[in-house]
Amino acid sequence: MAIAETGSLTRAAELLHVVQPALSRQLRQLEEELGTPLFARNRLGMVLTVPGRRFVDQVRLSLQGLYQAKADIGAAAANLMGSVSIGMLPALATTLAGPLVISLRRQYPDLKVRIATGFTDFLQHSLEHGKLDICLMGDYLQSELLHTSPVFREPLYVVGLPSSGLSPAAPVGLADVAKMPLVVPEAESLRNVIDRACTIIGVDLNLVAESDSTAVLLELVERGVGFTILPVMPIASMLKDKRLVGAPIIAPPLRRTVIVGSPVINRTPHTVKALHAELVGLLKPIVTGFADVGVEWLAKES
Repeated sequence: MAIAETGSLTRAAELLHVVQPALSRQLRQLEEELGTPLFARNRLGMVLTVPGRRFVDQVRLSLQGLYQAKADIGAAAANLMGSVSIGMLPALATTLAGPLVISLRRQYPDLKVRIATGFTDFLQHSLEHGKLDICLMGDYLQSELLHTSPVFREPLYVVGLPSSGLSPAAPVGLADVAKMPLVVPEAESLRNVIDRACTIIGVDLNLVAESDSTAVLLELVERGVGFTILPVMPIASMLKDKRLVGAPIIAPPLRRTVIVGSPVINRTPHTVKALHAELVGLLKPIVTGFADVGVEWLAKES
């Protein structure tokens, strides 16, 4: 399953925490036992043969049945046990981590919770390599290794000093934003949203500085170094206090979608299902409170 989903012996070995020669030997033994090759090797990597696809479909059903049986036993115990690792974007963690841990601790006292923070590229890599059980992340690279569903979408704002005259009521075109001296985020998912939009309209950013820290970007703006581009929710309190001002970016509109993700092959589906419900339930009242600045709730009701 790991080889089929990654298309690579090397990556599958990393996911399974085994050395590649051992995995190659296991695959060879399995193919000998079945009497047919399961993969064809070409320049794209490991590609399933027709018998290989049939076999993987059956194995997937078997694994799902096994994990569901384990989940049913866990559900019967009416308690989540063991440990779980939850990933979040840094800005979300500042408001969500505390309430989440308190809520889980109250409901499942035998569950040990680990919170990891980072940007989307780090979170996705950690999910795919089994280091996280579930996470909230931004725009991600499509992956057959993950189950994902959207939670909310928020506009990106250009942010500057009060003297700049920016206002939420007066959106600014991306072409005009690109001409401003900019200190921009290095976070891959957020930067991809910005760079793709610039490519579409054929403009280049007037870069002054870059940082992977939102706090650093905002400090540079407050020191008058330049403007920045950030999602609206993390900066809403600063905008309300008039420490900084901002305006949504249009033509094209820039938005960041936050999703909840978990591994396709999940060994604790009951726990992940409970965590998914908990994360979405805690986020909904927070997110809907920002509807006046263009934040949209996307998660479907269970």
